[in-house]
Amino acid sequence: MSIRARLLTLFGLLAALGLTAFIGLWLYGLPALGVQGMYAHEYGRAIFSVEAVADRERDRLEVWFENHRRELRLLGSDEAFVRTVKGTGAAGELNRRLTAVKEASPGTYQSIRVVHPDSMRLIAKSDGVAYEPADFGEWVREAAEPGMTESVHLYMQGGNPYVMLLGQVVSVDAQGIADGKVLGVLVADLALRTPFLQAETGIYQALGETGALLLVNRDANVMLKVALAQSDTQSQAVAREVVSGTEGMRLLSVEGTETISVFRYVHLGASDALSIAVTRGTADALAVIRGSFVRMFGVLAAIFGLSMGLVLFAANRIARAEGEVHALNAHLEQRIQERTQELAGANHDLRETLVRLEHARDELVRSGKMAALGSLVAGVAHELNTPIGNSLTVASTLAHQTECFEADLSKGIKRSALDGYLASNKEGADILMHSLSRAAELVSSFKQVAVDQSSLNRRQFRLRETFNEILITLGPTLRKTPHHVDVEIADDVLMDSYPGPVGQILTNLVHNALLHGLSPSVPGVISVMARRLGEDKVQISVGDSGSGIPEENLSRVFDPFFTTRLGQGGSGLGLHIVYNLATKTLGGRVRAENRPGQGACFVLELPLVAPKETATGA
Repeated sequence: MSIRARLLTLFGLLAALGLTAFIGLWLYGLPALGVQGMYAHEYGRAIFSVEAVADRERDRLEVWFENHRRELRLLGSDEAFVRTVKGTGAAGELNRRLTAVKEASPGTYQSIRVVHPDSMRLIAKSDGVAYEPADFGEWVREAAEPGMTESVHLYMQGGNPYVMLLGQVVSVDAQGIADGKVLGVLVADLALRTPFLQAETGIYQALGETGALLLVNRDANVMLKVALAQSDTQSQAVAREVVSGTEGMRLLSVEGTETISVFRYVHLGASDALSIAVTRGTADALAVIRGSFVRMFGVLAAIFGLSMGLVLFAANRIARAEGEVHALNAHLEQRIQERTQELAGANHDLRETLVRLEHARDELVRSGKMAALGSLVAGVAHELNTPIGNSLTVASTLAHQTECFEADLSKGIKRSALDGYLASNKEGADILMHSLSRAAELVSSFKQVAVDQSSLNRRQFRLRETFNEILITLGPTLRKTPHHVDVEIADDVLMDSYPGPVGQILTNLVHNALLHGLSPSVPGVISVMARRLGEDKVQISVGDSGSGIPEENLSRVFDPFFTTRLGQGGSGLGLHIVYNLATKTLGGRVRAENRPGQGACFVLELPLVAPKETATGA
């Protein structure tokens, strides 16, 4: 059986096994994720949504009622309003005041009236429908009783629910203090449908066609119904389940339809009991579950189809790849042998190239050392020329004076001639001593530096003395330039190392500063500083006051044959030799950096005691 056939068979078995396991887990194995879990979840969501609607609409009604209740209370206690009610012939002003309050809340007030507490006559009223005092005389007399500052009543009128709010208008004295006398009763009829007018669309969307919002009084009568399709019989059946003053949730079966019913008590102050009943059919939850089943199987079918397509695509690719592999295997061994031979030849060439490069590197280092030594010899020869020339001149002068003295001595010499001869000899001897001492000092320094730079003799030395000897040999080169060297080397830097490589590093860095860092026409400064780092290292920095190193060249300055002065005195080997000597011979580190506004600086970190195993590596 080919790989393609085996892959398709395996996929079919896995798909069948997975589908069987999914159906088993869905129906029996995972209640939280299976059918039972979906039923419970959707019932929970339906109950939560109905409770949210009930709480929201109950809060909306209570806030609406409280706002208008506060508005009427402020009106009844307003001193100017009270004085107008107390006065006579001010009915027109009161009517306008009540009409203004009504028009400020369109659709809320059926009417606003002020009724005399004893005679039940109308003192004032707003425009619109106004019922006779006899229609609500009992409620007015109740509201006018002492201590009964406010009362609330529910009633139906013309098929619409209303809440009547009654409050006392109490007389005030000249200082604006209430004296307890009831001048009238402020009566306002508020339409209970008003707070639900703008919310009807949201209620329909939340409850669906099977849901409804009901306002139910203490007698289990439906005062208001907000619903799309619920019948009056169904609404009345739900209203009968309301227990005045209580809250809760029930699953009811009304005319064969199971509904979720949530009851909330509405707090309207000192009023007849009013409750909100919100219902929703459980068929909505079942419809969601059926939709979830359809979507789930649709997703599974899409996943299966996509997976099948991917498997077929992969199987075809694997079949083609299998054929290509068989074709390649026929020539693979021969190609491996050819590649092995080619790699062996290339490896041999690389080893030879590496050996030649190592010889070339060692030769370059030796050439650099000899070039530095040759420069040293030329400089010292130039320095010795002056004291030796002075000595030769004085010696020839003394010889000539001696010949003259001998000639005068045979003829007879005067005292003054003898004194002059002795004075000249003394002066000449002083000049000879000074010149020969200077030559001896140069020869001694040259001998020490030359021996150090031409060999790897290890010895103890003080870094300051070694650099002073090097500085003497660099004197002829420095005197040809307008630059000078500042030295700041601690006296306690005692090294057990190789003074030759140390001297060659310092010489190369000074020459590098003269050639690349400083301008030959502008006076500059080369600073050499050294200090101890801890107990076992020394840090040496050689910097200049020139233009610095371009940022793109900082990482390449130690590369062999890299120079910005090719053909102008630069060979590209000086700093490479510095790097090899510092890292391999002396066992330290070296880096180049730019100091802001001060040019370039080379920093070496060398051990005070050089590792012995590096001596043969330079």
